[in-house]
Amino acid sequence: MFISSRCMNLVTVYIDSIVAKVLKSTIGCYVKWMCLSILLYADDIILLAPSITALQQLLQVCEQELQWLDMSINVKKSACMRVGPRFNAKCHNIITAEGRELPWVDNIR
Repeated sequence: MFISSRCMNLVTVYIDSIVAKVLKSTIGCYVKWMCLSILLYADDIILLAPSITALQQLLQVCEQELQWLDMSINVKKSACMRVGPRFNAKCHNIITAEGRELPWVDNIR
């Protein structure tokens, strides 16, 4: 699929404001002194958090900015995944502002 550079620039404008809000929140996983909380690839966003509570907070930050941009999260294409020693521990679902649950998965494509 080919996307023109004008379309990608438009996506970048929207994504940049989301990134700025997430970085300003200072919620995320810290590597030494640097906060790593968001990874991007085109219009896909990965949020990184040290706890389920922090992940819920990061989602709220993103949703507030998306609401301001008149956009929303596609719950059908979104999921949560845990990594580390407790990757398979049962935990509460992450809830969107609309009250929809994001499922926990074992892998992401």
